Amino acid sequence: MQVIGLIGYVDKYDMILNLARAINIMDKSVLVVDATLDRKLKYIVPALDNIGRAYVTQYNNIDFAVGFDSMHDVENYMAEQSINIALYDFVLIDMDFRTRGLDKVYFFIDTSVLSVAKNKEIIKAMRVYSSEEDSKLEMTKIMYRSYVSRAANDYFEQKIKDYDVSWKEPSYEFPLEEQDKLVDIDSQFSGIIDTRKHTKLYVATLADLTAEILGDVNAKKVLTQIKRRKN
Repeated sequence: MQVIGLIGYVDKYDMILNLARAINIMDKSVLVVDATLDRKLKYIVPALDNIGRAYVTQYNNIDFAVGFDSMHDVENYMAEQSINIALYDFVLIDMDFRTRGLDKVYFFIDTSVLSVAKNKEIIKAMRVYSSEEDSKLEMTKIMYRSYVSRAANDYFEQKIKDYDVSWKEPSYEFPLEEQDKLVDIDSQFSGIIDTRKHTKLYVATLADLTAEILGDVNAKKVLTQIKRRKN
């Protein structure tokens, strides 16, 4: 089981649904954990049989854990339900800050002033609570919902230069076009995550990211599978 941290102050829940679906299309089992303060996924993912504040439900053949504060809470819940969490191939955690036990970390940014300010606070908190003060914060950068100009990227890097962040290569850019936004809205209301309907650039970048996370396939194979699967 690999645990993937998805961090950053952007509305990335649609992206996480698409990423989880792409991983699932590659015949990998996925658990998505919403560990953010806003708990936005609970408004997108239907919960038919949930009892209480925290629960696990299935949506589009993907399991979602909603209402938990940490991976530790999810593991305890799974143990109480006699579910072996280690049977999942991948766990994607949408979170507000980095915690321990993550195999890979992806940091989402956009070019808005609010996002830059909030992401600076997140990175500062990550550095403060890091158990290894002398080590770099190693993450992969994902530019989301916008074209990130050199000036905007330089501005962001200037704001976080004191926190010793090491960006791993490659980085990824998802410039959401109008078509991508409409597809995500349709998915929310229909309950069907159909990644094929996104723009070619979006799907190609999603395939690249999925292949990097999986590690044992190339992006071309992922792209082929995405185009083949209807739902």
